[in-house]
Formats: sequence, C-alpha cells, structure tokens
Amino acid sequence: MPRVSVPDLKRRAAKETRARQRTRLLAAVHRKQGKSIDEIAEAVQMHRRSVQDILHRFIERGVQAAESLPKAGRPKRLKRSQLRDLRGRLLRPPAANGFTESFWSTRLVLALVKREYHIAYDASHLRRLLHELGFSVKTPRPKHYKSSPREVAAFKKKRGEKSSAQNARGEPRFAWTNAASSSRHTLREAGSLAANPQ
Repeated sequence: MPRVSVPDLKRRAAKETRARQRTRLLAAVHRKQGKSIDEIAEAVQMHRRSVQDILHRFIERGVQAAESLPKAGRPKRLKRSQLRDLRGRLLRPPAANGFTESFWSTRLVLALVKREYHIAYDASHLRRLLHELGFSVKTPRPKHYKSSPREVAAFKKKRGEKSSAQNARGEPRFAWTNAASSSRHTLREAGSLAANPQ
C-alpha cells in the first residue's frame, strides 16, 4: 500500500458509514503506522488471520480492498422483467388474473407463478421474494378451520357477561407489567402491581 498515505486512509475511514469497510480501513491505517498483526487484531477486535487476509487484499487491490467483492451465487430464477410483471399482477385483484379468491395468499401466488412463468417455488422462499417486492402479509386467516360457530357464540356470550360484571365495579382485573421489570410479558393482578411497584 505504498501509494496511499495514512491521512488519506484516516479520511476515508472517518467518512465510511458501514462498519465492516471502516474496520478494514482502520486495519490498513494501523499497518501503515507500523503496528504488528497482533496489535492490529487487538485494536480492531478481529482474529489475527482475518487481519492478515484484509492486509493481503489491500496489497493486491489497493484502497478498493475496503469494499467486498460481489459474491457469486445462483442466479435468480425469475428475471427482472418477470419480477416487474409479477408485481404488476399482484397489484391487481386475483379476479383480474383469472382466480376466484378475493385476496392474494401465498398458495395463490405460488399457483400464479407456476402458471405464468413455469417456475415452482417453495412457499417460504416465495414469501421472502414477495417481501423484496414490497409486499407484506395484511389479511390473517378469518377463522380457524376447525372452529365451531356455536361454541364461538357461547364463548362470546359467557365472556361478555364476565367483563360487564367486572366493569360494573369500575376496577380493571388485570394490568400489563412493564417490559423492563420482567423478561416476559405476563399478566398480574392490578392490586399486586400497585402493592409491589418494580
């Protein structure tokens, strides 16, 4: 690194907002100041071998060694144009794409991708892909598939009677504890919470 001065490296490190790149630049600064590999490893809190690799890259690539090289990976199965098309399709209701459902679900998007682009994705990967496209889950399942309407109505009626009796006394039965006072969110009776402030 004879072509780069210490003040230039320090200036670059001060401007750098990304931690990994700043650490690499600081390792180069320490080396230019004549420090040993062990001293640099202790100063930047990295393993000795990692510091050696960083300095070796600086010798090979110069100041550009602060940046990571692009990592080769498997190419995306859907091309950019297909991803734009998919996003456009998902912005329209499912009926506009030939489906009878009223909202998009993972299962429905999987079917659309398979039908239109002839690509089969795993559901978890498709969720990540949809997140990258700017979509998020908005509509939960409206009811559990095993729920009984009769039991739900009975529960609501029973629960409504209890809460109205509690409200008549004008006292809340439970209060949430402070997250700082407990590692878990637990319910405690309001009386014990007032008696034992944490």
